[in-house]
Amino acid sequence: MERDDHRPWYFLHIPKTAGTTFRVLLENHFHMDDICPAYEFFQIKQYADEQLARFRLFRGHMGYNLVNYLPGKPLTLVMLRDPLERAVSHFEYIRRDPAHPKHRIIRERRMGLKEYLLDPVLSAEVTNAQVRPLAHLAGRSQLQDLLAKTTSQEAFARAWRHTEGMLPPDDELLDIALQRLQGMDFVGIAECLDQGMELAAWMLGSRASRQAQSLNINPGRTCLESLPGDVLELLEQVTFLDRQLLARGRGLFESQYQRMREQVARGDEGAPCVATPMVRDGRLVVDFLQPLCGSGWHQRELVPGKGMLRWTGPGTWSDIRVDLPGGRAYHMEIVLADWIDEDVLRDLRVLVEGVDVAVRLVESAGETRLQVDVKAHGNKALRVGLQLPYTKGQGDAGARAIDHSHARKLGIAVYRFEFTPM
Repeated sequence: MERDDHRPWYFLHIPKTAGTTFRVLLENHFHMDDICPAYEFFQIKQYADEQLARFRLFRGHMGYNLVNYLPGKPLTLVMLRDPLERAVSHFEYIRRDPAHPKHRIIRERRMGLKEYLLDPVLSAEVTNAQVRPLAHLAGRSQLQDLLAKTTSQEAFARAWRHTEGMLPPDDELLDIALQRLQGMDFVGIAECLDQGMELAAWMLGSRASRQAQSLNINPGRTCLESLPGDVLELLEQVTFLDRQLLARGRGLFESQYQRMREQVARGDEGAPCVATPMVRDGRLVVDFLQPLCGSGWHQRELVPGKGMLRWTGPGTWSDIRVDLPGGRAYHMEIVLADWIDEDVLRDLRVLVEGVDVAVRLVESAGETRLQVDVKAHGNKALRVGLQLPYTKGQGDAGARAIDHSHARKLGIAVYRFEFTPM
């Protein structure tokens, strides 16, 4: 892929392949307005072609249907995972998530993994589940007809499954999926996630964060080595095609990664992103609608009526890089949304270009702000760092105002950075 290619990006997210972690990496490189909100295919229905043409990033559980549907072919990325590991992870996800439509059935029948794999209806979700999304055949007009006839994602999925020609015959599935995989602009492997993040960041023209966090991970997942032989045999049966797809995918990933390393060795290593502030009422403002130009931050969260925030974490160091006109001093205010406890707020340090600066904590117009005076600097990106004494999991302490549904190591939550020339 040429790094100056102006086509939009599409991350074809196959569930349980480290896709949530990878999705956040991609989203960090785009302004929020440039990301298509649709994540399931039916949600595409609400966007006209003119709107679709303005988005720079698509991502979701839409398989190759989206490639077939969009007016122009996007740059396409996919993550693959060891099929046996993925199948076990998928089953355990259903079993622990009450919102999943199959959760109640599994619980009521007290099904273990073996019983699940022996059920031909339930196990369809894990049967060659990485090959099938790559083999979607429906063209744009067919998909438009199905969207017009249905009123929900559930209804669309049901109609799609019962419409002839949506998938090729079983004996052609692998060939089509392999052909599609060969044409992917990025093929990642979940077991090589760090290298995949490095490759994707380089393709986006920057460098991967050294503090990328793994998201949506089940820490208590079952190890394959602990499964009985008959269960492993069943897993191998339902993932026969997926294992062949992964073998090809590994080769493609290794080739793409090696090409990147060769170009980095020649000096083409990408550069850290630098935020361009927006002008608001005489101030220069960096917020989290913009691409993330820094490290040590969790994914965006929208607080209705307040704006977009990010929590610091999982480590204790977070920073941003800002393109400010040099040769003058600035009054900087960091607008806070929340903090994990009072001590972490009291003991945090603010560093500008690596130097500690005096910090004032003030309440202004109903907002909590950290105020800092920034000395005049040269014509280069200004680096603002936040050093916290520690971060905490949400189960260890309750944040004041914002509810979160999954455990992470958090410090403080920030809405924006404001710079006023002095």
